[in-house]
Amino acid sequence: MEEQLCKTAGTEDLLMHYSQPAMKSHKHGAAIALLTAACVLWGLSFPVSKALSELYLAAMPGESTWFVTGIQGAIRFLAAGLLMFFVATRSFLSLTRGEFQQGLKLGIYGGIGMVLQIDGLNYTPASTSAFLTQAFCVILPVYHVLRKLEFPEFRTIVSTLLVLGGVIILVRFDFRTFGVGRGELETLISTLFFTAQILELERPRHALNRTANVSIVMFLAIGLLFATVAFATNKEPIHFFRAVQFGPALILSASLILFCTLGAFNLMNRWQQHITSTEAGLIYTAEPLFASLFALLLPSWISSWSRLTYENESFSANLIIGGGLILSANLVMQLRKDQPYISTSLEIPES
Repeated sequence: MEEQLCKTAGTEDLLMHYSQPAMKSHKHGAAIALLTAACVLWGLSFPVSKALSELYLAAMPGESTWFVTGIQGAIRFLAAGLLMFFVATRSFLSLTRGEFQQGLKLGIYGGIGMVLQIDGLNYTPASTSAFLTQAFCVILPVYHVLRKLEFPEFRTIVSTLLVLGGVIILVRFDFRTFGVGRGELETLISTLFFTAQILELERPRHALNRTANVSIVMFLAIGLLFATVAFATNKEPIHFFRAVQFGPALILSASLILFCTLGAFNLMNRWQQHITSTEAGLIYTAEPLFASLFALLLPSWISSWSRLTYENESFSANLIIGGGLILSANLVMQLRKDQPYISTSLEIPES
């Protein structure tokens, strides 16, 4: 489809298509609402993923957190990819090179990020992980500043300092040893890959790609990456079968597949193209708020029917202050003039 656009449109048409500096998407409002809905579903994934990891660790003695991370991610994303394939088989049979390339890149970036994030959940509270993940919202404008070799605006400097302060508080950084916990460190590294994922979604050359095809490739790529982690770290082959042999784990896995994967990621892939990456970053700051709310309510309910000991989280001074600083940083980043919903630079589609 990209190749067809190149053949049928002249240079002037391409300029108009890829560089509309003042145009707002007519779907802008719907994009904001539906990306917020995606944040609700992603927020749900934090306590559910943590509970599933705890169940696996209890049922699979001797296995590492890397294995339970790999097996739950493999089941989640391979199942999501296959379900979407059966629903959209006709569309997928006409998969374009551009759709495959975008889906593969999103899968690699998102897969590595999620492996680190989910493993980190074994070592840090779900709410803390969710807030730390929001560091990518300030990484985005910093990236644009570095790419253009411009001196950062005052608000960018302020936001960066606020995020740095929030991260230091949330990870309980020890200045005597310069130490950071494993869970917090893995989560912070994961934000770099989530940043790359958002930037990939923003590229104008992907505007004509079909969401279903891109999502199928992305889900399968992420699932294979998780499966590689599981096979590389497995100690008892029987544990691959045990992962799908008891009811509570299947219920939690189904929740992750249907709501947090098929629902949330398809909303992101379909609607983020109608707003800027920085606007998307602001919307995604709602994710830790929903994650914290779910972490306050869901763990004890999950424990009541899964025989898992997983207590509700409670607000702490570190969470309130650190999370508040990160949220403030993202609000400061939005103190700017209106932006176009697509890049102002001309980017000719690859043939």
